[in-house]
Amino acid sequence: MEFFIILAVMFGFFWLLLIRPQKQQQRRHEQLLSNLKPGDEVITNGGIYGDIVEVQDDRVSLEIAEDVEIEVDKRAIATVVQSDEHEGVTVDEPEPVEEPEPVAAGEEPAGRQP
Repeated sequence: MEFFIILAVMFGFFWLLLIRPQKQQQRRHEQLLSNLKPGDEVITNGGIYGDIVEVQDDRVSLEIAEDVEIEVDKRAIATVVQSDEHEGVTVDEPEPVEEPEPVAAGEEPAGRQP
């Protein structure tokens, strides 16, 4: 009898920690997929950013660059990017590297002392 009580407690413990959160996450992802609409910016499971052009039953057309569209399976959409996530983000330009002056054969480079 005690064995069955321990077994039931262990099952309840695993259900609370593993099964229930996974089902909730799966439900949220299904809801995300059902709410996709043209104009949404999304990220695929492969890490490709794109804007949704068309949503079909099992496919999504994404524009990943100007006049470049791809079709992906709807289940390959990982998340919808929030519109303010990329606003105001700037990439710093790297500073130019000074090229050393060419040295003729037999001469010492500038800045070196013998």
